[in-house]
Amino acid sequence: MDSKQPLASASVILVDPHRGQDEPFGLFLLKRRTASKFMPDRFVFPGGRVEAGDGADPLADATLRVCALRELWEEAGVILAREPEAAAALSPQDRAGALALVERGSAPLGEVLAGLGLRPDSAALRSYARWITPPARAQRFDTMFYLAPMPPGQEAASDRKETSQGLWLGPGRALRENLAGRVELAPPQVRILGELATHQSLDELWEAAGKADLSPVRPFLWIKGESRVLLLPWDPDYPAREPVRPAKPCPAHVCSRLVNERGRWWPYNTLGL
Repeated sequence: MDSKQPLASASVILVDPHRGQDEPFGLFLLKRRTASKFMPDRFVFPGGRVEAGDGADPLADATLRVCALRELWEEAGVILAREPEAAAALSPQDRAGALALVERGSAPLGEVLAGLGLRPDSAALRSYARWITPPARAQRFDTMFYLAPMPPGQEAASDRKETSQGLWLGPGRALRENLAGRVELAPPQVRILGELATHQSLDELWEAAGKADLSPVRPFLWIKGESRVLLLPWDPDYPAREPVRPAKPCPAHVCSRLVNERGRWWPYNTLGL
């Protein structure tokens, strides 16, 4: 049983075919601040916990989609609306004033966007994966990850509040930067980026999203002294809750565990798996 009930949350994997450099598409990542209680200094996708104005049922799909759209606007400055041209044409003053209402919780997202002549585009979000933080963590989240296309005419950027830096990277490049220690990724991002890096086009990615397994991934965090190993449910050692089999580094999309080495998470697989 979970020792602490995880909080419902949503995250957006923002995709842009023009930001991948030598890869088919790029993804937007944000660096959490050093003072953050959860995943400090790690690069993550824009997202956050469900708030009261997002919906009555925190785990309902409609609520999670509103949360995802709201967090994307708050953390990355991107509005996903059914009227993309109108959203892109908003003045900085109108955007800032409306966003302040959302951040203060003065009105629900849909009401604030309606004041700008916009409607939230929840249909642009494609459910991709669901991860639940291990019980060993002080803060826990039940997170739905959505894929979404970057809307034309807008720019994604760090809010400089909860995050300190934003950047676009192809999924393969992001993984290499993680191993080099320049872009230290949170554990779910390592596995998810590994999966995304296998796709050769946006069409292939969208097709894969339509077939995504949304069963919750419940990793187990094994801690012994300074050692940290995150066992994924398909790892042979997961039932024993202890990494006893030998493992080796592997491509992120086939990893069965993540090992913390030199402050960053590396993908590993058990030998012979």
